Amino acid sequence: MADDKTICFCMGVKESQIIDAIKKNKLKTVEEVSNITKAGTGCGSCIPTIQKILDEINK
Repeated sequence: MADDKTICFCMGVKESQIIDAIKKNKLKTVEEVSNITKAGTGCGSCIPTIQKILDEINK
């Protein structure tokens, strides 16, 4: 992924890490993504973005 943007700045989690976790673990919820990647466990402002990534992958 050429443009691997940071999704969760609090925990330093990149988009590729979230996508890999969703695909490898068949994740369906933001909570599941947070448990594995720690994204969304800081200030929470990235939660809507995590949900969009989940929706796109699981559509």
